[in-house]
Amino acid sequence: MSSIKSMTGFASVRINLPQGQLGFDLKSVNSRYLEINLKLPDNFKYLEGRLRSEIAAQVLRGKVEVVMLFIPSPRAGLALNEPLLNALAGALQQIKDKVPQGNIDLMQLLLYPGVIAENAALRDELDAAVLNALKQALSELIEQRRHEGERLQHVLLTKLTALEYALCPVTQALNNLVAQERERLQRRLDELKIDVDPARLEQEVALLAQKADIAEEHDRLHSHITAARNILQQGGSVGKRLDFLMQEFNREANTLAAKASSLELTHTAVELKVLIEQMREQVQNLE
Repeated sequence: MSSIKSMTGFASVRINLPQGQLGFDLKSVNSRYLEINLKLPDNFKYLEGRLRSEIAAQVLRGKVEVVMLFIPSPRAGLALNEPLLNALAGALQQIKDKVPQGNIDLMQLLLYPGVIAENAALRDELDAAVLNALKQALSELIEQRRHEGERLQHVLLTKLTALEYALCPVTQALNNLVAQERERLQRRLDELKIDVDPARLEQEVALLAQKADIAEEHDRLHSHITAARNILQQGGSVGKRLDFLMQEFNREANTLAAKASSLELTHTAVELKVLIEQMREQVQNLE
């Protein structure tokens, strides 16, 4: 059985390299589909496709926000693009002449595209380090999602047990449905002081019992409970299947509420709908 995962999680990784400090911040939240938003430094944007593929291979659903950080080291053995750097320095001097109170962060110049001319071998090493750092952050994120998924699994199984218990009055009502309808109809006839032929009375009782019959809804709700337990026990990507099942739960509970022929059954239907809504909210978090 594969683990159930939540769609929410966070991970942060920082790695010191000879070329500089590398980092990834990952955050995932609920979404109907997989959405990946990447924020990369300009001189690493060519890795976007590879990074997306790595994320998509391990995350099935959720909105994943990825922020990559890189601060180059002055001892990284990098060559400077002096013509571009001179042009930038001239532009900055013009700005400083007009805005003397402004501050210039020289480290930002290193991050400007093309300022640093890199050795090809060093660049390959750095690219490999970026992919490894992402994998490390993904592993941390997925572990968080798995831990939260296990908690949600326990919550949902508890809610299913509560739902099953809440159906007990419905089961009892089914066993006594005809007798209850006969008693209710006879009481109304007695209040109105009307005598009815016994055969006609039984026909009316049968019609009322048929209208109030909630056996089908009762059986379907129990069937849905069994199906939900099976899905949770099988594990894996269960969010969409459980979300569909919550709609079926809600449909049966609404029909049961509409057919309720007693105050007790009305209260039961309300309790069922509350539990189903609580389950639906939790299911929205599952991958």
